[in-house]
Amino acid sequence: MSDPHGPELGRPKYRSQTGGGPLLPSQRQPSGGAGQGGPERTANLAVVAIVIASVGWILPILGGVAAIRRGNAAVRAIESSGGALDGLGLALWARRLGWVYVVAWSVLLFLWFGGPAIQLFYDLVRHLF
Repeated sequence: MSDPHGPELGRPKYRSQTGGGPLLPSQRQPSGGAGQGGPERTANLAVVAIVIASVGWILPILGGVAAIRRGNAAVRAIESSGGALDGLGLALWARRLGWVYVVAWSVLLFLWFGGPAIQLFYDLVRHLF
């Protein structure tokens, strides 16, 4: 059952004092639900979207790094078990495929994002080492 005193989902809000028709958007009180919060909330969401988009290009590489780390952990666990665990071949292949994934995505990202930013990064690395 629904609450007889609260609004139903999808139905317009009515004035309870006058018994009039639905409220106009300018007459409604802010309820703090979705879509509320004004320009500050919209600006904050835009900043979050920009940050996610600017960092999102590295996510495929992070997946490969995770596969490499999990493969290394599995190899160590298998070797330290003294023969109680098997699956060394799978762990080695996980590590190898992780490296292939990282190298392939690095090459693709280098080709896609080539230009002044890549040249700047290359110069920075060259001067550091």
